Amino acid sequence: MDSEVQRDGRILDLIDDAWREDKLPYEDVAIPLNELPEPEQDNGGTTESVKEQEMKWTDLALHYLHENVPPTGN
Repeated sequence: MDSEVQRDGRILDLIDDAWREDKLPYEDVAIPLNELPEPEQDNGGTTESVKEQEMKWTDLALHYLHENVPPTGN
């Protein structure tokens, strides 16, 4: 059944307490600047990265709808 977890016993042997507690130091993790959220959250509190903000589609083409209004035939 899809709602029940099927665990593979082989993977459980690979994970021990030492592996689970192991962490990378922050200085060893390289993150591109465009992937980080904006440092100043004063402009609306968004947590999107710069890359995500650039990919967002904000043009609704409302000017196109306004220009192509069909004439009313009253």
